[in-house]
Amino acid sequence: MQIKTYIRFLAFLVSLCVVMQVEAQRDTSSGKPAKAISRSYGRSGVLFDVAVYYGQTEATANPVALNQWQYTTSIYDIKLGYVMDNSVYLGADYTTRSDNQVYTSNTSGNSTGLGTGYFFDSGFNLRAYYKFGETYGNYSDGTGYQADLGYMVNMTSNFFLGFVISVRQTTFKSNGTITGFDFWTRKETYPFLTVGFLIN
Repeated sequence: MQIKTYIRFLAFLVSLCVVMQVEAQRDTSSGKPAKAISRSYGRSGVLFDVAVYYGQTEATANPVALNQWQYTTSIYDIKLGYVMDNSVYLGADYTTRSDNQVYTSNTSGNSTGLGTGYFFDSGFNLRAYYKFGETYGNYSDGTGYQADLGYMVNMTSNFFLGFVISVRQTTFKSNGTITGFDFWTRKETYPFLTVGFLIN
């Protein structure tokens, strides 16, 4: 069930971006072709963007025992960086995460990252971050990476919408409640919706 929902969500993101691309073919104010964040249009400047993921997982059983659960996951990536004239990106990322497990408890965490990337003329972009200082519940001292493949189109001259497929891995080195804890590595892939503003 979760895989089908994931596929439907990805199909929705692709459809949404196709519609946005059609609508953004012409700038509404000037009638000129829409501009992307790319070198060919000289679109350098400060880029502020926010990516959001929200998902639900649920399992029911009879008898319930430990076989039934329901939780929601929400992740927010807040990014601030600079796109140079040659389309190279340098920036930082702050991530907050919350897993609300209805039958047990809520677990949250956050992390900070520094990264670089490249914005292609087509609207696609690649960004990679080194993440550090990540916490998640009782886990702490997490380090790892985040690699984002994104696509953005402009709705106005400086306002962008798009989606991101984000692959991330974190290794936590500390846990205050587990005796003899060595490490815990978490690997994940998520689809995000994203909005961005370019200030130039």
